[in-house]
Amino acid sequence: MSPTHSAVPRSHSRVPCSLFLVPSSLFPFPPSPLPVPPLPVPPIRRRFLALFALLGVLLAAAPSWAQPEDPPSESAAEALPEVPGASVELSWAEVRALLEQLTRFQLEGTGVGQRPPLDAMVHSAHLRITVGEGVLLIDGTVDAEVLVDGWTTVPLFPLPTALRGVSITGAGEPARLVATPDGGVGLLLHAAGPHPIELSYAVAVDPKMGPKTVAVPLPHAGSIEVTFVADARLENVTAQGAVLVRSTGLRVGSGEADLMTQRIFAVRDPDAFVLDFVARRPLSGASPSLTGLPVGPDGQPVVEPAAPAEPPRPVRYRADTGIDVAIDPASVRAVVRLELSIHDAPLETFDLDPLPGWELVKASLDGTDEPLRVEPAEGALRVRLPYPVEEQAGLTLLLEQTNERKLATVAAPAINVHGAYRQEGAIGFRLDSTIEGAAGRVEGGGPADPGELSLPGGVVAQVAFRFHKVPYVIEMALRYHEPRAVLTAAVERALVRVIVLRDGKTAVDAAYLVRNSRHSYLAITMPAGAEPWGAFINGRAVQLGQRADRPQVVLVALPRPEDAAGEPEPFVVQVTYFLRGDPVEDSSGWDFALPRIDLPIATLDVEAYLPSDLTYRSAEGRLDWVESIAAAPLEGWSAGSYREIGIAGKAQEKSGELENALWDQTVALTKGALAARFELPQEGTLLRWHGAIVLPDEPVGVEVTTRPVWIERLVWWGSAGFLFGAGGLLALGLAAWAASQRRRGWLLLGAAAATAGLVVATHAFSIPVARPYLAFLGFVVAGVAVGAMNLFRALAAMRARVLDSGRPNGRQG
Repeated sequence: MSPTHSAVPRSHSRVPCSLFLVPSSLFPFPPSPLPVPPLPVPPIRRRFLALFALLGVLLAAAPSWAQPEDPPSESAAEALPEVPGASVELSWAEVRALLEQLTRFQLEGTGVGQRPPLDAMVHSAHLRITVGEGVLLIDGTVDAEVLVDGWTTVPLFPLPTALRGVSITGAGEPARLVATPDGGVGLLLHAAGPHPIELSYAVAVDPKMGPKTVAVPLPHAGSIEVTFVADARLENVTAQGAVLVRSTGLRVGSGEADLMTQRIFAVRDPDAFVLDFVARRPLSGASPSLTGLPVGPDGQPVVEPAAPAEPPRPVRYRADTGIDVAIDPASVRAVVRLELSIHDAPLETFDLDPLPGWELVKASLDGTDEPLRVEPAEGALRVRLPYPVEEQAGLTLLLEQTNERKLATVAAPAINVHGAYRQEGAIGFRLDSTIEGAAGRVEGGGPADPGELSLPGGVVAQVAFRFHKVPYVIEMALRYHEPRAVLTAAVERALVRVIVLRDGKTAVDAAYLVRNSRHSYLAITMPAGAEPWGAFINGRAVQLGQRADRPQVVLVALPRPEDAAGEPEPFVVQVTYFLRGDPVEDSSGWDFALPRIDLPIATLDVEAYLPSDLTYRSAEGRLDWVESIAAAPLEGWSAGSYREIGIAGKAQEKSGELENALWDQTVALTKGALAARFELPQEGTLLRWHGAIVLPDEPVGVEVTTRPVWIERLVWWGSAGFLFGAGGLLALGLAAWAASQRRRGWLLLGAAAATAGLVVATHAFSIPVARPYLAFLGFVVAGVAVGAMNLFRALAAMRARVLDSGRPNGRQG
């Protein structure tokens, strides 16, 4: 043995072989880049080396065996490069691991470790659709398969769906529903393999009669089969996005309503699956149930095939008619309501007698927006329904003919339904207030109580009839009267607020509580020189119009509640304008003309806020003087603190809409970039007037006289002194009369009366004087003084008598 090999112990002997016989991917370590010196190889080890070379060739060729469909590649020998003198030593454990990996590779093939292109897939779906009460109920199974281990989301629906229940067949765990990233619905599963899923969901449908188009969401599966079970209420069933495979009749009970039709569709586009059908009756009840029936090998209920249909019976129907005839000077309108009770077979068409002189404006069928086709046919009017109707049908016909105050008689439209086994109904006439009517020719019917009849729209007629056979003739004789103009709008209350500065600048805010029916504009006539600032309706700014021929007249467009039922709701119209008047001076007068409107006013209130350094006296006029409040703060007036003060001794009701809600707009308009800046005073004298029943365009104004405040104060104090003196003179006169000084007493009493009369005369000229109780106070003071004087005199006399009685008798000598 060479010295090179003697250094390696036998227990750790290694087997040298070529480095490139085995692919490097089988080893976790890369080949060393250092050169390996050639070693002499013993003969026994050459056999091992040849064996490993063969294994390497087999390993390199294994991919071509596992994938025969791939194009042939170069041989393993050509793929191995030549490295002269290179060798490697492996332990037996490494050789055994290499052999085991090679064996596993040959058995399992090269596809080990590749991930499938999909985590989960839905193979097929079998669904059954039945009709519920205003819904379509969908039940069935979906076959899904999970291809990887771990939690995986199986997509069920691409969009949100009204699910009723989801379960996994044979699974001991609940179904976990999650939202998919695209907004749909998915099922969360964690075990690889097939998973049968049971679904139940619903789709809303309009329960009324007529044609329906319903989009039904379906799961995205490789193959989808949908079975639509339609009862006798549905017909003309088709499907978009699917192909009809077969249609069979079946019976689930002994009744006539248990006859059903089963249609099986193969869906080609689940996103575009739409059911089209016609509901001959309202979908107000559930369809006959298929539960409790035996189940076949395919898992579907086994039902009894439908028996052959009986020969169709002719349709029978009864007609109940209600006719509302409205007559006005321009036209005559008739609303005909037909209630058909249908038996034995569906009704598709029927005929009416011609309606000479009447124009058919509209015809409609209850429960559908589809129009009715009414066309002449062989001396009659043929009515074609949009689809066959069973049991009940409600039709409405709108008829019209011109009048122009020329018709002397109006005959109700003669409605005769051909083929009806019974016809009866009611007719009501409603006349305009300018038309007087009386019953004319009546055949086939008789008068009736209008309150007992059921007419279209629930209206109550003025003259009513019933008919019990056809054809009938019911006429109304007409007599026309001249129309008179009526009030189309009115003002319930008006409040005019006037703010006047000492230099004559005046801001006016006029608010009107209006009830309108057909009035277009409110015409307001302002004083000459007035500048409009703004107009509002219920606090909303509106545009003012101005007449070219009369600049003082402005127009405010009024809302017209033509569609409102009952009494129209009131609304507030407010107009604010500026006026530059004469200055308010001492000992002069101030008058103001109120704005006039073209509507009558039931109640009118005027409030004037004038400078506080003057006193005011109201002159006689159209309005009644209420009161004057001196030194009234502006804040209290704007808040309505003085508006509950009585008018003529009675409490006045507040009107919040007129008095408080619009004050902020008046304040805002008196400031800012206006024609004249207006500074509101913080204190003033509040004058108030009240009036009732102001006619349209009636001129109304207020007028006051002014005086300085010091004159009022001087007069007041003077009157107070006179009253006090009159009371004193009265007391002195009575005292003199009691002392038998008759002449003096009369003089004093006359002076007291003259003094009091002077004060009363001054008050008669609306000059403020002192209160009358000052005269009583003077009387009391004078009386007390006179009494005290008399008391002192009596005490002095008594004392003198006592002193005289105590003197000695020497006095006499």
